Amino acid sequence: MKKIVIYIILTFLLSSIGYYLIIHSKALGISPFIVMFYLMWCPGLSGIITSLVYEKNLSGIGLKPGRPQWLVLGYFLPICYATLAYGIIWLFGLGGINPDYRFNAFKVIFLGTLFNVAFATGEEIGWRGFLVPNLYKLTTFTKTCLITGIIWSVWHFPLIISGIYLAKMPVGPQLLLLVVTVTAMTFPISWLRLNSGSVWPAALLHASHNLYIQRFFDPITTETGSISKYMTGESGIVMMAIFIGLALIFCGLRKKLPIQDRGNERI
Repeated sequence: MKKIVIYIILTFLLSSIGYYLIIHSKALGISPFIVMFYLMWCPGLSGIITSLVYEKNLSGIGLKPGRPQWLVLGYFLPICYATLAYGIIWLFGLGGINPDYRFNAFKVIFLGTLFNVAFATGEEIGWRGFLVPNLYKLTTFTKTCLITGIIWSVWHFPLIISGIYLAKMPVGPQLLLLVVTVTAMTFPISWLRLNSGSVWPAALLHASHNLYIQRFFDPITTETGSISKYMTGESGIVMMAIFIGLALIFCGLRKKLPIQDRGNERI
């Protein structure tokens, strides 16, 4: 338990530097792109440091790729749930389709995947590489996901409150939707990590989620009314509902996960 607490403290200490730099990047003349890369690697750096201090190695993070089917599922699952979410949005008039959007396959799929994997891996080495397996040694899968999801949500709060991330709707509703959505998203991504024994399916899921929602589905979708900003986006109401459904599905699959030796400590 102690190393988990140390990891969380270290993550937020390192991230506080990133929060300050990205909020004041314009005044400081610093590229937000570079600062965001640093910020997304703070959980990963903290996980690496904590693992080296307590375990003297990185074997627990799950850096081996694992079976190909989990890598494929990690990459394509976001495409499936995003297609379902935005299909509902378009079908019921909660958002329209932007006729001026031009899809560049090489830029979005090839370069976008490389770019987003480089960023998302930093977070995933921390959240799913270190935090999830260490929590899972102490408690149930459901509690592991709820605790991780809340921590992961709170980590985003400074970016939302400052208006840098997910700034389409008022801060109050956005924070609430984010907590529910991110916590629900933690179930499938953590299940993949634990079942595969590798952090890479989680990294691919995170990267694919960011890529296809932020670079394809959001740009191709237009607002059709004042309600659209609450319905669309990666933490809109429609996506939140789908993630709750996914959370229930993967929670039901928890019995397929490897059994952990939980020792004497419980939470």
